[in-house]
Amino acid sequence: MPAQRKLLFAVFALVAVFLVGAWGYQLIEDDVSFGEAAYMTIITISTTGFENVWELDSAGRIWTSLIIVFGIAVVTVAFTSLVAVVVGGELRGVMGRRSLQNKIAKYDGHYIVCGYGRMGKLICDDLQNRGKKIVVIEQDDKRTVIAEESGVAYVLGDATNEDTLRDAGIDRAGGLVTVLDGDADNVFVTLTAAGMRKDMPIISRAEYFDSEPKLKRAGATHVVCPQAIGAVRIANLMARPAIAHFVDITTGGSDWEIDEVLVPADSALVGRSLRDLKLRKHSNAMVVAIRGKNGDTKVSPDADRLIQAGEVLVVIGPTGIADALLDFELGDD
Repeated sequence: MPAQRKLLFAVFALVAVFLVGAWGYQLIEDDVSFGEAAYMTIITISTTGFENVWELDSAGRIWTSLIIVFGIAVVTVAFTSLVAVVVGGELRGVMGRRSLQNKIAKYDGHYIVCGYGRMGKLICDDLQNRGKKIVVIEQDDKRTVIAEESGVAYVLGDATNEDTLRDAGIDRAGGLVTVLDGDADNVFVTLTAAGMRKDMPIISRAEYFDSEPKLKRAGATHVVCPQAIGAVRIANLMARPAIAHFVDITTGGSDWEIDEVLVPADSALVGRSLRDLKLRKHSNAMVVAIRGKNGDTKVSPDADRLIQAGEVLVVIGPTGIADALLDFELGDD
């Protein structure tokens, strides 16, 4: 039985012991008012030891003994349940929520993940491994306990509510992912988030293929259907195992990875060609694609192409290559 329900049951039992105890005194003893019987019941249950209101006969002493036994048992259960509620719920809710609010308020450029089910947890684990800041929005308080144990900041509430999204810092977020259980819920979250932040990338999960256009119309930047991805993955393992293995190597936490680098204006990469930079020699990295500021992506760019600030380089290299390129300095030939 949950602690809250046990506490409620104990309170009702305590009230019942009090009423039955007072009624019993009036029934057993002669000429006893309800006020006297109630007072006698209270000092008996509390075991304070005050002087008896009247002289008890043998039946009264037996009744008093029964009240003491049942009263102490009920009070003990009530006190234990109260401690469990305070320590396990209320204290966590008050102190923990204040700490989380202060933590989230300092976040900037973080990712909001709506839903902390199986997929939501996997997404958060991967983003954490990449050093990203995350805020989870989840309605199930049991799941928020798991998120807290994993070191993930969370907001307990409905992701379709604008106030909940504000609490998660949507005005400062770098992107939002919605992986709730139903497509309808994901559509509502997407629609609400897109209305609040038109410039923010929104990625939504679709359980069914026909939900993709609805999510796109609602404002989703990208829609992911796990069934379609799973089908492609299986087909690649069968028909193109070497490519599947290569993807595993660069995305599965090995010594090599594929990553992207947003080129800042003050980077040593700006204004230089891939040939001049000799990234393979200096950092063992290879640029496989460049996404321009206009959104167009050039795969296998020419060696003489000049890199510009604001472009995104898609690179393959040793783990941590993105950070290495951000700190890149042109070395000697």
